[in-house]
Amino acid sequence: MLHIKRFILKWKTSLIAVGAMVLLGVLALLLFPSLPPSEPAGLNEDTVVISVAGEEKLRVPLSQPQTVTIEQKDGRKNIIVVTEDGAYMDSSTCHNQICVHSGKVTRDNWDYRPDGAFIICLPNQVSVELVVKSIVE
Repeated sequence: MLHIKRFILKWKTSLIAVGAMVLLGVLALLLFPSLPPSEPAGLNEDTVVISVAGEEKLRVPLSQPQTVTIEQKDGRKNIIVVTEDGAYMDSSTCHNQICVHSGKVTRDNWDYRPDGAFIICLPNQVSVELVVKSIVE
């Protein structure tokens, strides 16, 4: 009987701890709903940072609009268009096309887009981040 009481006490303690962690997480989301984009070192203007598999591949300042093609050895391909006010995924070889349909990230909309300052192609492991210098200073 003593073992059962100890088990119940440990179970209740664990349940309370998990509940407290969940509550803290929800509270953090409510207090900080959208954080500004991160600032990679060395940026002095609004820039699009393109990464593949977590490794930064290219930085494109918005003052230099261009189309960037990311081709990987296994045939995966993403085409990213950088404009004077943001960027969008023009095309991708991924099967679900969520990145293409997520629309354009701009200086004006990054803080209320569902993905914030990012466009993510999870199947191809490509991320596009708009780093807004004026916001992070």
